[in-house]
Amino acid sequence: MFFFLLGIASFAIIVHLLLMKQRTAGKAVEIILLYLLVFVFGAGSVLAGLMHVFNGPATAQMIGWPAGSPFQYEVGVADIAFGLVCMLALIFRGSYWLAAILANSIFLFGALIGHIRDLIAAGNTAAYNIGPNIILSDLILPLLMIILYIVYYRLGNKSHDQ
Repeated sequence: MFFFLLGIASFAIIVHLLLMKQRTAGKAVEIILLYLLVFVFGAGSVLAGLMHVFNGPATAQMIGWPAGSPFQYEVGVADIAFGLVCMLALIFRGSYWLAAILANSIFLFGALIGHIRDLIAAGNTAAYNIGPNIILSDLILPLLMIILYIVYYRLGNKSHDQ
């Protein structure tokens, strides 16, 4: 799902950038951040949350965890909440984006630490515990989003603070 949503976001970014009449570095970074926030962080988190909430046993199996934990429902609801916050980036800008990026990134970094701990403690090598998709979604994407926000801010996109 991560790669599918990243593909949609990438396509939308390219189309949007090509259709822009005036391209500036600040506007380009804003467009990239917007689509990554809405599609990859936002829709990705909502879909992950729905999987945990409504398809918990199968999701647990893909992660290599035992099915039936009530915490899976709680993680699912948290995922949905983070996703909806990121999708509101369509409406809000500036420091709102920073809050959405930091909240989701902290959650994802924490999830990555949990997956690594499970790898070390239990030898869990399931694809959704420590596979490339987890490294991309729980480590690389949050780092990229933080870096892009710093660039966005430094390029003068401070006037949109709310």
